[in-house]
Amino acid sequence: MTTDAVLDVRVPAVESGTPVASRTARVLIVDSEAIVRFGLRQLFAPDPELAVIGEAASPRDALVIADRCPPDLVMLDVDLGRGDAAGVELARMLLERHRGVKILVLTGCRDRDVMMRTVRLGVHGYVRKGAETADILRAVHALLRGESVFDSRPSPVVVSVPDAPDRPPARSFGNAMLTERENQVLRLLAVGMSNREIGRRLVISEATVKFHVRNLRDKLEVRRRTEIVYTATRQGIV
Repeated sequence: MTTDAVLDVRVPAVESGTPVASRTARVLIVDSEAIVRFGLRQLFAPDPELAVIGEAASPRDALVIADRCPPDLVMLDVDLGRGDAAGVELARMLLERHRGVKILVLTGCRDRDVMMRTVRLGVHGYVRKGAETADILRAVHALLRGESVFDSRPSPVVVSVPDAPDRPPARSFGNAMLTERENQVLRLLAVGMSNREIGRRLVISEATVKFHVRNLRDKLEVRRRTEIVYTATRQGIV
């Protein structure tokens, strides 16, 4: 059975005249696999703050549902059975057509370039399939609170980090100038390395890594470690 031909449109109570509580968020699930859509619906069903307004297996069906009943949040797999291009384009169209919508990419795609493209488009979160259900729920609620969720752990990626001491500022981020060492730390943060792993890779102490991470937070004007990567990715720094 080909799942990308399946359209499962389920209209919420609001379509039949019964208002949805103001505290509920409308969620649209877009995934080519019916079992994944079913699993996400079951995951969200007990949560009184979430209402699944529809499910779609293709970009066309997703846009039909979104135009009919604008969602607050879209759970999107960029790989919709036709490669990632269709999913990335769908994300772009949803963001353009529905101002204020939050998009959480939930995908099995391990192509880091795809991750970067979606983040630069303006999606608000990126989580890989295989994450714990509790983590997925936390990500959903974080996005609805206006936060970002950025899972930067792809499959093993070879990252080239020059063996060089700190040099004068090498790259700018707005008005912030990043040193070469800060750029090295940033690139390793982007592929999900811990402070200890970064220290081993760069042959520096974990305390020194923490110092550079703190500097990155200050220079990029963010509060959390994950926001460093998210912000830098959105601006094309990594």
